[in-house]
Amino acid sequence: MYKMRNLPECLSTKIQCCEKGVTGNMKIIINDKKIDARKGETLLEVCRREGIYIPTLCYQENLTPYGGCRLCIVEVEGNPKPMTACTLPVQDGMVVKTDTPLLKELRRFTLQLILSEHPYSCLICNKKQDCSNYMECIEKEPITFGCKYCPANGNCELQKLVEEFGIEEIPFPFRYRNIPVEDYDPFFERDYNLCILCGRCVRACAELRQAYAIDFHHRGPKTLVGTPFNLSHLDTNCQFCGACVDACPTGAMRERYSKYLGRCEKEVKTHCMLCSMGCELFAEVNGNGIIRTKPDKEPLCARGRFGIAPLVNHPKRITTPLVKRDGNLIEISWDEAIDIAGNILKEHQDKTGIIFSTDLTLEAITALNTFAEIMGVEEFGTEINLTGSFDEVCLDRQDKKIALFVLNVDLIEDFSVFLLSLKKFLNENPLVIVIDSIQTKIAESADLWLRPEFNKEWEVLNLILSSDKLTDFAGIKKQEFIEVRRLLKNREVCVLYNPNNIKEFKCSNELKCFPLISSLNHTFLSKANILKARDVLNNSAIECLYLIGATIPKTKKYKKVIVQDCFLPDFDFDLFLPSATFIEVDGSFIDNKGKEKRLKKVFEPRGNSRPDEWIIKSIVERMDLERFKSGDSSIGVKPEVEKIEGEDKSSDYPFYLIVRENGFRFRNRRLSDLLKGFERIHKDRYLWINPEDARKLKIEEGKKVKIVAKDFEAEINPFITERVPAGYVFAYCDTENGLIESKRVRIECG
Repeated sequence: MYKMRNLPECLSTKIQCCEKGVTGNMKIIINDKKIDARKGETLLEVCRREGIYIPTLCYQENLTPYGGCRLCIVEVEGNPKPMTACTLPVQDGMVVKTDTPLLKELRRFTLQLILSEHPYSCLICNKKQDCSNYMECIEKEPITFGCKYCPANGNCELQKLVEEFGIEEIPFPFRYRNIPVEDYDPFFERDYNLCILCGRCVRACAELRQAYAIDFHHRGPKTLVGTPFNLSHLDTNCQFCGACVDACPTGAMRERYSKYLGRCEKEVKTHCMLCSMGCELFAEVNGNGIIRTKPDKEPLCARGRFGIAPLVNHPKRITTPLVKRDGNLIEISWDEAIDIAGNILKEHQDKTGIIFSTDLTLEAITALNTFAEIMGVEEFGTEINLTGSFDEVCLDRQDKKIALFVLNVDLIEDFSVFLLSLKKFLNENPLVIVIDSIQTKIAESADLWLRPEFNKEWEVLNLILSSDKLTDFAGIKKQEFIEVRRLLKNREVCVLYNPNNIKEFKCSNELKCFPLISSLNHTFLSKANILKARDVLNNSAIECLYLIGATIPKTKKYKKVIVQDCFLPDFDFDLFLPSATFIEVDGSFIDNKGKEKRLKKVFEPRGNSRPDEWIIKSIVERMDLERFKSGDSSIGVKPEVEKIEGEDKSSDYPFYLIVRENGFRFRNRRLSDLLKGFERIHKDRYLWINPEDARKLKIEEGKKVKIVAKDFEAEINPFITERVPAGYVFAYCDTENGLIESKRVRIECG
């Protein structure tokens, strides 16, 4: 397991010192210049703050100092040997030299040693400036022997240091490790022939993500970075956040998608809209468009780090309006498309339903709201459950330690960034107790996992927190309840849950309950009178549907369907209006903390795609809708909280289907359907079934099964796993196949 070397006490408590406001101003002298320093700072931090350059390779600002590369050595008066500035805490009266002839020579010698185990031919070649013209055709070789073959060319820290030190030869024999490139994981490759053992990736994984998926193996010249037992990252705690890739100073770890898209020409700061966290990020772009995204101050998850660029550049993305004529899709101009949309909506004005994705910008939702109100559309809905209270996710610092109850939500898979920020905010690892019938990733790593019967989660929690006499209940043993109550002593209780995954929940005012939903804007939309999508779909009077980033079951048929999206749907439609992505628009949205986040346009929309707001307003202007307005009309009537019907446990429907919100999607399309790699880390294409039930029904993976309920049928591939209990099956929400809510079903195969 990863451990940092022993550091001076002042350095190891540096963060705590700063948080407590310890200043302790001191006077030190660096290169004959008097400088103020604070207790808890390292010499390297002081030098960087004062603009004094010291070279580094293993140092990264947000990681614990390591002192491994030895390039940051300095001379300290009174010490016989040079010392590493990154691990050296400042002391009052310290006198330091950072740029003496001896230090320069030692740094050159150290860098030459490092390069003796790194392919350096291009680094010291005296013709390297002239070879780019005829090297382009072989840059995609899988094995890297020189800079011109490396995806990190131009962004490599070794290149900069070789230029700075003026190194033209390596006096040591070159040792090539000849390690095969590891390219079997979803989003990044690892070529450890280029690794300089700086440890930045190991520390990033451990300190920034607390995943501990990689560490140093072996000793001496055989030392390598790798996973436990050389397992695939898919079989470790890897969260595929890319923190290790971002930390690597060479090309040893590189992103698979962007490695040959060219160098970054500019960075644009914006926010991610692939989940409700709304993380800040930098979009790197060049003449070809977006290359990749990288985190700002806080880490990203797999969606924000590896999902955005391939979505925007996707070859199947539609960027031209399409109309269906005689069964064929025909490209048309925007003028014609707006005319057709206006005519369809006028013709079916009184029988039109609108369903939209909550992942639109606030500006688009506002425009759509106005459009629906002017048209008098009452069937106005969205695809997520907006019933219940959606307060902001906000925790105050407590004197007591925290106990987190996690109900029917996977913090590691869907909200890993939130979990990390929560731990950082609390300055501790809270006690985590999971109450969930499904074996999620957070359940596997929690302090305690209670596996009750489905829909009994709140009752189990209430029993734990009450003073009632304990007994066996809902599949939980009395002894487990006793253990939980013991662990809760002197702890403040907080509850994290997903309202979309629990049919009935009642949170008392005394209990701190925080909803976590992947969909954006839910704290804003929950205050409006908006229907559920299924209520719109169940209205038999609807003849025309206008879908903005939304999907419908394939079995539903309407006279006219207008789709406004980025990708073609699998169901029948009459008109397609191509939307711009959130990377291509200015706008705003509300995150899960109830805060407004701003989007900045990174570049113009691809092809002829347009922002959703522009499309909606264009239709309104073309229809001249003011003359259709007939008094005040409500957007829709919010239905009462749905009552849970008694379970039908008849033999016709022996299984209970558990349906949960899918946090890995883009405008209600599964990322696993759109992007290569996501199907390997998120099993949302499958019906999960217990091995015992699979044996009884003779179900085999790779052969589709049919799910049959009273109101729908769907075919889906099975995933046999013990993560779902016997008697239940599990699937992520899939509107097109009718997998919308939990209910009784039967499974047919063969």
